[in-house]
Amino acid sequence: MSKTKNTTINLKTIKSSTKTINNFILDTTELIVDETLDRTAAWQVIADKAIKGGFKLAEKQADLTFKALETLKKQWKNGQKNFQQRMEN
Repeated sequence: MSKTKNTTINLKTIKSSTKTINNFILDTTELIVDETLDRTAAWQVIADKAIKGGFKLAEKQADLTFKALETLKKQWKNGQKNFQQRMEN
């Protein structure tokens, strides 16, 4: 033991306190890392569903677009035939 400014410093107490603080920090860090990994995994599942859902939505929209274009093409051809028939009569 040594004295500094009327304070006794006990090395065993310092070592014990340091070990306690270190263990607390390690446990806390471990909890934070575990929680982060759990939450990241959950967000990955959500992101995966969102991406797959987005692709399904894009596929449906593409199908609707092509169906609408096919319908417009048929209507345009029918309109052209009708116009020609009326012009001939």
